[in-house]
Amino acid sequence: MSTPLLFALQSATKVQALEALDGALLAQLTSFVANQTQARILIIKDPRPFPVLDAALKSFFDPQRMRTDDRIVPNPQTSDIMAMVADARAFAPDLVLGIGGGSALDSAKAVCALVSHEGDLDEYLGPQATRKLERRGAKLVLIPTTCGTGAEVTKFGVYTARSGRKYSLNSPLLQADAAVLVASLVADIPPALLASTAYDALTHALETLWNKNANPVSDALATEALVRLLTHFRPAYDARKAGRAEGTFELLMAACEAGAAFNNTGTAAIHALSFILSEEWHVPHGGACAFFTEDVFDFNSQEPGVRVKLGEVAKRVWGPAATVKQLREELLALKRHTGLPCTFADIPGASGLEDRRIAELFDKVQEDFKLKNNVPPMGLEAVRLLVGAKRL
Repeated sequence: MSTPLLFALQSATKVQALEALDGALLAQLTSFVANQTQARILIIKDPRPFPVLDAALKSFFDPQRMRTDDRIVPNPQTSDIMAMVADARAFAPDLVLGIGGGSALDSAKAVCALVSHEGDLDEYLGPQATRKLERRGAKLVLIPTTCGTGAEVTKFGVYTARSGRKYSLNSPLLQADAAVLVASLVADIPPALLASTAYDALTHALETLWNKNANPVSDALATEALVRLLTHFRPAYDARKAGRAEGTFELLMAACEAGAAFNNTGTAAIHALSFILSEEWHVPHGGACAFFTEDVFDFNSQEPGVRVKLGEVAKRVWGPAATVKQLREELLALKRHTGLPCTFADIPGASGLEDRRIAELFDKVQEDFKLKNNVPPMGLEAVRLLVGAKRL
């Protein structure tokens, strides 16, 4: 397997695509990245059983110089991360190997970074952070097992502080040295997880296009990712519902392209809004991103430059007669087809709240730097209109 040329040239992370993974390949990979054959390796992985992956890790594992930590939780919290960091600091790894979905990869990023830094992760988060990452420590290799976050090629990590607020940490020191995309590791992804993570990738690519930091390279990467995602999302989901794996690796590749795209720009309004859904009602990240997508799409597509970019995507997917409206309709149809949340009635605990209380919760996004990336700018009243529309 090979990666697309533009993506391979642009990404700061070395990316390798494989059909399958075994212990011998893991040994070669980690030895190459660590530049030694006897590196001390910390493996951070999802706790769920994964027969294909577990077999590879079993043949690779050396108890004399390796440790495993699987204390991964969704939307990783700083308290959980710091428990892992304490053990990692005592072990002093030369290389951290993160394997799993976005929460596992983000956990691996934070642990790898803080092994060589002092203090608590909370001190590195938010607009009032009192510490910053300053130096490279252990090497970092990431292997995704879902089709959406793109975390394996980004300089971002997402963490929930002890205050309950969810923050993005942005530093080139979180960027992995290498990432491996393995077809067999996404071949049996559950349909619901495929839908949630692939929709996350869609929003990464969209938010790259309507971003104040957009540039020709990020636009090209985001467009390629969207074309691949929109071509393969629905067929891959339907195939997984039927127990087949067609299209899952295409989605994994597209998610990685989208990750490389938004690594240039950051995300924007969709992700800023999604953090409130995760903080208040623990909506999984992909579903939280999907929730406001068509609403933000409507707001942003009023901007002529954004509309041109979206029109180009539609034509690339469906032909020269395709329209921006067709793209918008497909984004909503994909949510409905895959069972992702569309209104507050779909979110337990949210539908009974008063409109005023809902609005106040989302007023917090005005403090989020991601919202400031949005083109066009989205102020308090615009956000309240979007939120109010989801009550219908």
